[in-house]
Amino acid sequence: MRLFDTIRPDQLDRRELQLILLACSTIMVLGGGLALLMYPVVFSYSSSMLRNAFYGFCGLSALLAVYLVDRQVTILQLRREGVEAGKRAVETKMEASAELLNAIPNLTSFKDRLAMEYRRAVAANQVLSVLVITVLLPEDVSSSPFAISLLSDAAKAISRKLRGHDSLYVLRPHCFGTILPTVSRTVAERISNRVADGLADAAGAANRFSYKVNIVNWPTNAASAHDLQEAVLTLLPTDNSMRSMAEETL
Repeated sequence: MRLFDTIRPDQLDRRELQLILLACSTIMVLGGGLALLMYPVVFSYSSSMLRNAFYGFCGLSALLAVYLVDRQVTILQLRREGVEAGKRAVETKMEASAELLNAIPNLTSFKDRLAMEYRRAVAANQVLSVLVITVLLPEDVSSSPFAISLLSDAAKAISRKLRGHDSLYVLRPHCFGTILPTVSRTVAERISNRVADGLADAAGAANRFSYKVNIVNWPTNAASAHDLQEAVLTLLPTDNSMRSMAEETL
């Protein structure tokens, strides 16, 4: 059977302060009551030792109560400072994440690079592959500022698994792409698996996000530059809210 009321987490600091005030009040009441009981005995004799002991007892009782209050106030201040420092760290990380996302080339740059690489592949009779990586965020996170941090982690995980000369592009707020010149579909699948492993590590055991990696290859999936671009664009989601959110964060 529960003897006392339930303490909610948001009331923990207030209840802790109430408890320390109760403890200090109890010390003062008990000390004062004992001092009153001792007073007649101490002052009925002309012994300076008893009087000094009485004064010392009263002083120690008061000092103990003041010390407990002072320690509790210090703890509350340190706890508030820790919470504020945590908030500032989160804000700093989100700003850095937004800067990272905005620094990645966008869809326009991707189209220009894709057209150039297509012409080069045709002229050299080579193949060309494109990876389209869509990051799927939980519904309760996708519209929150925390989504920027997750997308930034995903972008860094993808970049680490690409070849040194490959570039990453933001095709949509939660969709990335990269162009792989002279890469066949078989090799692109190996790179795709490597990227998926990196994203799985970034998502962690808590599965902070999921992902989907698609491969578009020329000439397997497209016969012309227009077909190649359209094949990529059909894989892109239509939500643009995350990009504007990143810009607002900056």
